[in-house]
Amino acid sequence: MGQKKETLILSIVLAVTLSLSLIVSLFFKEQWLWMDEVLSYILISDPSIAHLNDAVVSGMDANPPLFANIYWFIGHAISLDPQFLRSVSVVIFAITIALFYDYTTTLIGKPVTNFVLITAIVSLTYLNLTLSTQVRAYALFLLVGFSYFVSLHRLISSPDRLGLLTTFSLTGVLLVFAHNFGLFYLAASGAFFVGLFLWSRQRDYLLVLAAHGLIVLVWLLIWYPNFVIQTNAGKPHSWIPLPTFQSFFNTVGELVPTVSASLEHQSLFQFLPILRFLFVTGLWLYLILPRLKQGFQTIKDDKAFTLYLLSGCIYLTTIAISLVVTLVHTSVFISRYLWPGHLLLIYQLVYAYYNFFGSRSIRARTPTVISRLLLPVYTLLLAGFLFYQNRKIVVFPSGILSYLPQLNKQYPVFVETADYFLPIWFHDKTTKIRYLLDWQTAATEGNILSATVEHKILKSVREKYDVPNILSTQQFNRVTVPHFYVIDESSNYQIEHFIQNGQVHVIRQLPIGIKGHRILECTLKS
Repeated sequence: MGQKKETLILSIVLAVTLSLSLIVSLFFKEQWLWMDEVLSYILISDPSIAHLNDAVVSGMDANPPLFANIYWFIGHAISLDPQFLRSVSVVIFAITIALFYDYTTTLIGKPVTNFVLITAIVSLTYLNLTLSTQVRAYALFLLVGFSYFVSLHRLISSPDRLGLLTTFSLTGVLLVFAHNFGLFYLAASGAFFVGLFLWSRQRDYLLVLAAHGLIVLVWLLIWYPNFVIQTNAGKPHSWIPLPTFQSFFNTVGELVPTVSASLEHQSLFQFLPILRFLFVTGLWLYLILPRLKQGFQTIKDDKAFTLYLLSGCIYLTTIAISLVVTLVHTSVFISRYLWPGHLLLIYQLVYAYYNFFGSRSIRARTPTVISRLLLPVYTLLLAGFLFYQNRKIVVFPSGILSYLPQLNKQYPVFVETADYFLPIWFHDKTTKIRYLLDWQTAATEGNILSATVEHKILKSVREKYDVPNILSTQQFNRVTVPHFYVIDESSNYQIEHFIQNGQVHVIRQLPIGIKGHRILECTLKS
């Protein structure tokens, strides 16, 4: 069997394996949508696509509407069932990994070995399982990101080809309209080609930089006014905490495969994310520095190496840009925004493997006996592992649900976070769940960072989709809610304010076994 045909077959096997194992696992785990997914579903299920886009701009989402519009068409054409929409994300993810496998195999060869290496890295990266199975923009962002990286790579050797420049410009526009963080990748690739131009002195690279400028111009003309409106939800501060030394490495470490993500949360093993990041970065520098000394023309035609060079530059530069923006402007340093960079990291690890343990020749072949006998066994084990791992993942903190049946159904239950309100409101029609919009407490100094952001988001939900369960402070009175429960979280300051000023009287505190939580039965005095 020729390598091209073998690669095609294994690409299909990879896509099918990822899709089936993850989709089937969705039906053997908790099916509740978590907070952000509920917001996505509200938008996608909107009967009017015009109203959807109006709601996106209002602050219900903090990104351009490409994801919501694409899923709106898919959902209204086929099904709006949440599990189906989650499956769409899984399929997009699986296709992305399959295309990534196909492209990299044409560069570094050995289809079977690449299949094993790439699937092993993918399956051992916890972030892949959490983000690929959500009704969110991340799977689409990953697919567009892959297309963008391929366009960048091809432009290194052919910067003056009109077709490639056009493709790059289109994928770049899609990237910044898939997620605002796409601007960081655009900035990183622009910096890379500035360096390439200065190194090579080839004026053709100015065309690539001009294409970068065109993408920015399109974004500014079409989306920037809406972006300004959306950013109001992030004022006075972002919901993402500023990174510490340890949390920085924890964040970037989530892009690197690990045997046990939960183990690394234990204090004894917190050094592991640091070692993994330093290892990947050090390995990249170790392999590129000797080659760079050979000069630009010598390495330009080595497409496997130029992708390795590009991968490390974009991966590290994007991390650096997001860290700088976080420290000087607003916090955006979170692993799921960096997820497209995971593809670049996969390639870095695979490329390094061939440099140390085998030939990178695309003519190198894996023995047929291994392909025929061991690969099917490995694929079945991979499918089982992915099913098991994804089945364990819980994205909604559902422990609180076991305490709701003990509450009197005639009294409403107030919660202090959108993390609880949106999923319970969406899925549980028997509980009178409520959320109070109170800016004074949300903006109190020392309150949880997400309080102000959630206030503005849920205010938009209330106004755009007429959700009466979200109450204004004017509605928080003895006539509307004379008797109620509160799920009080120690991290969030709200009900304490009304208790301290005498407006709320606590009748009793109900037992609850969740750390940092208490359930209060209350009445309003006025």
